[in-house]
Amino acid sequence: MIDSVEEIKARLPIEELVRPYVQLKKAGRSLKGLCPFHAEKTPSFIVSPDRGIAYCFGCHKGGDIFRFMQEIEGVDFVDALKILAERTGVELKQERPSFRPAGKDEKEQLLHIHELATSFYERCLWNTDDGAKVLGYLRRRGLKDETIRSFRIGFAPESFETTYTMLLKEGFTRKILVSSGIAQSRETTVEKIYDRFRGRLIFPILDHMGRVVAFGGRALKKDQEPKYLNSPETVIYHKSNVLYGFSKAKSVIKAKNATVLVEGYMDMIAAFQAGVENAVATSGTALTSQQLRLLQPFAETLYLSFDMDSAGQDAARRAYDLVQDYDFQVKVVELPEGKDIAEFAQNNAEKLPEVIAQAKLYGDYFYHRLFLTYGTADVHAKRKILQDFFPFISQLRSTIEKDAYVRKLAHDLNLQEKQIYDELKNLKLPVGHPARTFKNLDPVQPVRKKMAADELFLGFLIEFPRIAGLITSSISEEYFSTDLKPIYKHFADQYNGQGVQEGKGFLATLPYEHAEKASLLSLYISEVYGEIGEEAVEHEMKVLLDKIIKDISNTKREELGRKVKEAEDKGEKEEYLRLLREIDDLHLKAKR
Repeated sequence: MIDSVEEIKARLPIEELVRPYVQLKKAGRSLKGLCPFHAEKTPSFIVSPDRGIAYCFGCHKGGDIFRFMQEIEGVDFVDALKILAERTGVELKQERPSFRPAGKDEKEQLLHIHELATSFYERCLWNTDDGAKVLGYLRRRGLKDETIRSFRIGFAPESFETTYTMLLKEGFTRKILVSSGIAQSRETTVEKIYDRFRGRLIFPILDHMGRVVAFGGRALKKDQEPKYLNSPETVIYHKSNVLYGFSKAKSVIKAKNATVLVEGYMDMIAAFQAGVENAVATSGTALTSQQLRLLQPFAETLYLSFDMDSAGQDAARRAYDLVQDYDFQVKVVELPEGKDIAEFAQNNAEKLPEVIAQAKLYGDYFYHRLFLTYGTADVHAKRKILQDFFPFISQLRSTIEKDAYVRKLAHDLNLQEKQIYDELKNLKLPVGHPARTFKNLDPVQPVRKKMAADELFLGFLIEFPRIAGLITSSISEEYFSTDLKPIYKHFADQYNGQGVQEGKGFLATLPYEHAEKASLLSLYISEVYGEIGEEAVEHEMKVLLDKIIKDISNTKREELGRKVKEAEDKGEKEEYLRLLREIDDLHLKAKR
């Protein structure tokens, strides 16, 4: 296993793995970018090709290629290993056994259940009489057969137990099938378990890795409620973290540096079929911070294509407010009144890419809508425009952009700029409005972790091995915490006065299980202390060493004090006196 790990690392540089997720810029020997794990305006995510690691000093996520893959894709080490092995062409010596429900963890079972159910729903759509009617409905909605197959759209038969029974025969327990959300139970005198999705059009919902994790079921009859029935949240599905169609669209989003955000499954599919392959959907839920964080590494421009009715416009405004915590340029796609993107694409598919290309910046779109809504015939109308537009102006972080809108308002409303600025100063925003905290450029920026003295000291040893000989003659392993001891021991074994034996870099000589921690310590010193001179390094290391020794001494004194009290309570005079002498020796050492 270790051989495979090292071979994969040798074939795949960390920067090559990270680039599809983060826009990187050169910064000395390292690369920098906005962290893909949390919202930020100032880059704190560092990629070090020399060390083979990527790490955020804000939220403390990252590591080598395997750790990064685990964090970014939400998988365990084994899955990360498998993904990267396939990418690099490395054959793993120990293949994972074929799937059997017994003995597998809940996550694996749920993923397999959803894959089996998806295939079953597909067969019901294409191979049954009832499915043929549903297929006709999809074709009338303008979907081509290849599109239907590509998105794995299916049909759940009008039955209380067909899907459930099929999955039971595959060896899954009733409990896991209920927890999957595909089956549900109703407590009566006799427990009854039945299919959740019955007589519905089925849209498989995939996570960002392309695995089916949930379903959306659309009603096919007028009296069928609710119109959309979705899977409940499970171990593998959290709706606030998922964007429908993202796994299919993310490469195009990255290439175009833009994404088109729509509201429903059919909207996303219709857009994709019409050539807008960078579309994703919120699946009928409000846009969330987690979804924006998912998009942030891939695109700088966000196109909002919501319904043109009042509800859709309210959703667009809420989305814009939420986006202020992220580094997106926001544009609004304008469709004919009363049309959603699926309806427009059904008869005007060839025009859709052009309509999207003509999208307006959100501010310009919002401005135009207010003038259409209120007009400028009287003072009341002008006041309404200002009242509605002021919150938008207040949350602008660019004074140039803010001044431009004030000038535009003054011209279009026949007012003086000073009058508008005076009104703006008196504006009272509701609690929680984004503009109240717009000065905070990193509203969710985590607090930078403070390194312990022994971590910093070991980082200096690794980064400045030549100076280590001036400092380390009297150091022992006891000066370091448990996880650092093996790294220091390896350093002491390899150290020869200039670096490590045979001219190798120290990090390259470390066993895999310790290399990541050592690399992070080295990277931290490099980034925080920069081009620090050797005299400053020596001084800093001596200060840190003094602190380490004092901390160890204080810990020993506290332990000895506890033992002295125990000996005194038990009347153990000889032990009591011996412990007092030991405390005196510590005091003498501390004074030297």
